[in-house]
Amino acid sequence: MIKQVFLVAGLLIFIGGFLLVWDSPPESFLSPQAGQIEETPSADSYMTNVVSHRYDTTGAEQFVLSSPKMDFYTGNGELILTLPQLVVNQAPAANKGSEAKRLNLDAKKGHLSDGGETLYLEGNVVALINDSQGVTKLTAADLTFLPSSNIASTEGPFKLLTPEVTLSGNGLKANLRNEVFTIKSKVRAIHEPL
Repeated sequence: MIKQVFLVAGLLIFIGGFLLVWDSPPESFLSPQAGQIEETPSADSYMTNVVSHRYDTTGAEQFVLSSPKMDFYTGNGELILTLPQLVVNQAPAANKGSEAKRLNLDAKKGHLSDGGETLYLEGNVVALINDSQGVTKLTAADLTFLPSSNIASTEGPFKLLTPEVTLSGNGLKANLRNEVFTIKSKVRAIHEPL
């Protein structure tokens, strides 16, 4: 009788195990994958370690734009740049006898849109203008820059340091080619003669 009880109990355990395996989904028998599959980027395409040169219609270089990573969104034709750096070398004016200027723009993030006609920079934006008179430094939280005309603007606070003057305020429109600055409000200036 004891043998029959063990035989029936063993048979019930065997049938229960068989039914448990039979009703289990196939995924439960697959071994877990060792590595995670990288999540696809949300951008339509992206590039790393990019250096882009732009030339005008005469073949002269307008600017050099570099970034460790660029994400491109086809729908709105926009490039998102990580740590963008823009360098503009301005040739001297032939009739004015002036010297060449160099403009450097750096930021944490940038958006290039309108077919490369508008560059929006945000996060510790620094613009440096190097010429024969010295270095002019513009800092702001965000800045919109039009590369074709070298016009920069911001609605927020900014600080402008020249060899002779320190300016700060809210809202700025600057022609960085001619170094003409229009300040909108809360202007504060300190003049230090050479």
